[in-house]
Amino acid sequence: MRATHAVSDELRSTLKSRSDPRLAEATRRYFPTDIRALGVSNAEVRRIADALVKQEGLSPEDCLEVTEDLLAQATHHEEVLLGFAMVRKAVGRAFDESLLDRFRYWLEHSVWTWAQCDDLCLTVMYPFFLTRTPAITRIQHWTGSRSPWCRRAANVALVKFVSREIRSSRYMLPREVILGNARQLLSDPEPYVQKSVGWLLKVAADHHREAVVRFIQENISGMQRDTLRYAIERLEPEQRKALLALEYKKS
Repeated sequence: MRATHAVSDELRSTLKSRSDPRLAEATRRYFPTDIRALGVSNAEVRRIADALVKQEGLSPEDCLEVTEDLLAQATHHEEVLLGFAMVRKAVGRAFDESLLDRFRYWLEHSVWTWAQCDDLCLTVMYPFFLTRTPAITRIQHWTGSRSPWCRRAANVALVKFVSREIRSSRYMLPREVILGNARQLLSDPEPYVQKSVGWLLKVAADHHREAVVRFIQENISGMQRDTLRYAIERLEPEQRKALLALEYKKS
């Protein structure tokens, strides 16, 4: 591989050449905090990454080096996504579970929006965990991170594994992991962490309905309104009504 910086510079140059000012403005308006955006779609970001990997014949280790360099230098939203795109196809079989430490580092130092957090969880960590299911439960301690994006990831990275067909068997995320995460983060002050709690409980309710309903009933006094509404979204109308009535009494 050419020098890492040279590859990263080429990627950034290509990314900027595909920028669309109107999309950049729409992207900036989409987030509640001010961010710098180039205006490149997620799909185009991934095409740029895939083309470069193929052109250079990069190994998984090369891809990780480029990812680290891109994230360290990123000043625009899409540059973070480009870093994740570079490594997303390399994590399925390469590397060991020590890569979890890199994921946490990126969340705590390189991620600054919920979209970047979710992109890492759903396009990089998802294929990583598909071939390493024992590692899925080894990110629970992320709920204690100082970074709201790492705390959000502790839930978002689990959503696809609540119940997942993997090869010829079905993986079921332990119920105690789901409810343990939710319990740890119920009082979290960050709204995007709260939304992740509701999202995880909502998906879990499809497979552990009684346990999730009981959890909500027992913890409703400490649940934020948005979290509750996310969590009960897939319940039967009568169950939703009963739980909302409890929430109303609380207030």
